[in-house]
Amino acid sequence: MASAITFILGLLALAGWAAGLGRRGATPAARFGGATIATGALLNAAGCVAPLVLVSHVLPGCEAAACAPVARALLGVTLSLDALFNLLLGIGLLGISAALWRRGERAVAILGIAAGLASIPVAGQPFSEASAKLLAVAGPIWLAFVLWTSLRMWRGEAGLRAPGGGAPGGGAPDGARP
Repeated sequence: MASAITFILGLLALAGWAAGLGRRGATPAARFGGATIATGALLNAAGCVAPLVLVSHVLPGCEAAACAPVARALLGVTLSLDALFNLLLGIGLLGISAALWRRGERAVAILGIAAGLASIPVAGQPFSEASAKLLAVAGPIWLAFVLWTSLRMWRGEAGLRAPGGGAPGGGAPDGARP
């Protein structure tokens, strides 16, 4: 139960990161990418409640064999929402990366493109064990992208400042870099 709650909290944090990065990117592609990732993370967080329902409410009220169909259905809902998350994550990373590329941020954009392209096939996980195993490749890549962009936002680098944050000296925000 603790792992499900921790995973939910991580997904909620990821949704906040994505929404913030999309706003700070200040382009339609960045906003679309951020909103897409945030939507996927929130849906996945909602799906993570199914195992808690199973353990807390279904299993205590029935025998193991009688619970199997309900348990399988709840697992299917959770797995399907996780697959949708990976699809939306991949699409969103590609949107954000397009905005970064157009602003000349080639290195982080390439990392985001790689993460997006690696994440999309993971969406096949409800139907394919091979797709599920691709998470071992996609996960570290998108986590590196999240870390890189998070550090840049935290440091307030140009283009990753909060909206209205302005440039040093009170000028307009620097739109040259996301």
